[in-house]
Order: sequence, then structure tokens, then C-alpha cells
Amino acid sequence: MNQGSKVTALVPAYESAGFIQETLDSLSAQTYDNFDVLVSVDVCDDDTYEICCRHAAADSRFKVIRVTGNRLGYVGNCNLLMRQAEADYVMLAFHDDLLEPTFTSKLCATLDSRPEAVLAFPDVHYTSVDGSEEIWQYKLLEEVKERVKRGRRIVYRLDRWWVPNRGMFRLERSRRIGGIKHHRANEFSVDLPWLFHMSLLGEFIRVPEVLCHKVRKPGSLSRSWDFTARQYFEVISSCMRELWNSELTTEEKMLLNADIMHILRELHSKIPQPEQS
Repeated sequence: MNQGSKVTALVPAYESAGFIQETLDSLSAQTYDNFDVLVSVDVCDDDTYEICCRHAAADSRFKVIRVTGNRLGYVGNCNLLMRQAEADYVMLAFHDDLLEPTFTSKLCATLDSRPEAVLAFPDVHYTSVDGSEEIWQYKLLEEVKERVKRGRRIVYRLDRWWVPNRGMFRLERSRRIGGIKHHRANEFSVDLPWLFHMSLLGEFIRVPEVLCHKVRKPGSLSRSWDFTARQYFEVISSCMRELWNSELTTEEKMLLNADIMHILRELHSKIPQPEQS
């Protein structure tokens, strides 16, 4: 009997004992049959690992990895999970996100029916630390078939470019990227070069329905960032490296290279320069 495409949820966990149980419960509630969950708990001081192990003991679809030794960080933990995964499609299920029960089935069906797509993603209900709420939608890549145009819209950071990171993607095709990468601003917006390169591999398909709930926690990584011109300069420079490592033709690379150079010049002009002595 054909069980359908295999889907694995990848959960990079760290210091999340106070809230990860809800995330695990939402993954256990997924209605799609051919589905499992791989959790990697980075080196931390709370009970995240024990909570995940208790949940895995009650749901055989879960497997928990414990990182020992040096802490991997967000980038290293995500890459570990993607190396360990064996599936047709995977999704990064962040430890403070809650998924609707039909998240997996609806995104999987979208990828099954759209072979030209590398990623399918839903709308996101977002709750900030102060309790305010909004719906995140990203429509700029709908039916955009030209890969240069897709890359351009991502690298210019137009609208809510980060929403597709809460989607499902083809594992084997994504491995051409070589994982999420650090850059000279550490882990600041590392998802931008990742999504930029992925947009060059296939279409992004929006499922126009709220299937993910993002609840921002006080200690979340992005709240520690300064969002400076220097940080963005390094992120866009990383996109440049992804461009030239991609499978685009030389002509396509030259077109996007011109856009990226324009962005870099603008950002560099905003970086405070040391005073001349």
C-alpha cells in the first residue's frame, strides 16, 4: 500500500522547557499518516531534553537527539537535523511554534501536486511578546516562475520574506544548498541567504490559510539582534556567495549580481565609518 510522501518535522530545541510541550503536542496532533518527528536538543541547562524524551516515549513517531560537548547554536542544530533526516519532504518546526493538525497534510498535498515547487508554506498567526497579534502573509512569490525574479524579491527583503521559512520543502533538492550557513554577523538573519538560494531551486507555493501560530518568547534569538546596516551588509554578502554557488546560468547570476551589488552599496553607505585621525 502506498503511504504517500514521507514527511519529517525537524525540531531544533534549546532552553525551551517552559513552552516546548505545546509544540510537541501540536506535532503529535498532525493528521497526515506517513509522518515522523526528529528533535535535536542543543546543550542547555533546563529540562528540555527530559520533556522531549517523555513525549517520545508516548509517541513512537518521535526520535530525540541530545547534543553533547560544545553547543551547536541555531545554525548547527538545524544542519544536524537536515543531515539526519530521511524523507521526501521536511519542515523546520521551531520549538515555539504551534501547528494546526492539517499543516502537514495540506502542505504535503501541495508539493505532491506541484513538482515545479521546492517549498510550500502557509499564512502565520503571530503573537508578539506584548500580546499584540497579526496575520503574516507573503504573496510576492505567488506564480513567479522565473528564478531570477524570485531571487530578486527575496534578496530585496520585500514584505514578510521570512514567512516561507515556516513551510515544507523537498529535502533532496534543498541539499544542493549545503545547509544554513554562518556569516560575519554570526546568526543574524541566516534564514535570508538560505531562502534566497532555495528560491533559485524551484517555486514557492503559498497555501492561503493560517496553519502555523508563532508566539514570540522574551528570550528568542532575534530579540537579541541590533538590526544594523553592518549586519544586513553581511547577510546580503552571504546571499552573494549563495548566488555564485548556485546552479543558475552565468547570465542569470550576472543579473542578480547587479541587484545585490546595488543593495550592498546602499547598505555600506549607512555603515558608520571610523573617524580619520
